[in-house]
Amino acid sequence: MPNVNIARKVVPLSETQAQQPQLHEHARLLARLKPWAGYVPKGYLVDFLGALTDATFRAMWGADPAAVGGQHVETAIPTFATDDESWFEAANWAAAAAEASGRFVMISLGAQFGTQSVGSYLALQQLNPMPCKLVAVEPEPGNFAWMRKHFIDNGIDPDEHWLLQAAVAERNDPVLFPVGASGHGAHNIMATNPASERDIYWRDLMKLGKPEESLRHLLMTNSTGLKRGVVGEGSEPVEIKYISAVTLDDILGPFDFIDYLETDIQSAEEVVLPPAINKLKRKVRRIHIGTHSEAGHRQLRQAFVNDGWTLIFDYEPYATYETELGALSIDDGMLTLRNPSI
Repeated sequence: MPNVNIARKVVPLSETQAQQPQLHEHARLLARLKPWAGYVPKGYLVDFLGALTDATFRAMWGADPAAVGGQHVETAIPTFATDDESWFEAANWAAAAAEASGRFVMISLGAQFGTQSVGSYLALQQLNPMPCKLVAVEPEPGNFAWMRKHFIDNGIDPDEHWLLQAAVAERNDPVLFPVGASGHGAHNIMATNPASERDIYWRDLMKLGKPEESLRHLLMTNSTGLKRGVVGEGSEPVEIKYISAVTLDDILGPFDFIDYLETDIQSAEEVVLPPAINKLKRKVRRIHIGTHSEAGHRQLRQAFVNDGWTLIFDYEPYATYETELGALSIDDGMLTLRNPSI
């Protein structure tokens, strides 16, 4: 999520020249998609592929369910001028769909309410229809319930796919996680699960002077009973609870081949991806990573390049980039990588 306290750097066109051919190639792929047009039900938003989104899911970002939908809508293909980071998400949906053969498998980590999964599915239906399996991993209970609804709203049976309510971590130990504020998109284990944070929670619980009540909370509800404002400026405090965790090895394990893996897990990518890099190389064709610090972005880029992956898009966070398609202003960084061996 955006960090308003970090100054943006400006990267001139001369420093982004190496990525221009990929930008143009993916723009051509996007142009193969037909923008959706039709009637949008009251209370829904719609994107260029026709994916319907319950406006309730976007209320914290200003969407008013009472003021949207209920009319005919003409959509347009995403552009740099209007979509920024979303352009790259859509471009990867199109590229992954176009490359698929036989059966399409797509994995989304930190899936929130399933935007990336549904987008990939709809792009596949237009460009290259075939059987598919969607894997969407989301820990926040409210988001997870919304994700099932989002699948159903868009004609996808969630029970035909693998929707997993869990955090993605480097180990399977239960993790302390912020539960609440569904839809905000900044929930992550890095803010609540490290030993330093656990020590703060322990001290805060001792200050309350109710150790028996705290112990009962932990044993009966998996909750610390504490609330913290950890999902963004102005958001309501959320409850710090224990939830289940899975590793990337666990998620990749059932599949021989994955066409596309998308991950936006709010800095946890820095601890989740490296331990699985060998399995990623054996099984995954394309990866798109949302990154959340310059250091983390560079660490991941180097790890994948050293392992033989091809860089498709490489934009560090909190910057404005000049490109031949226009200016790109981003908060989350973006790494798109292609496995040349499969």
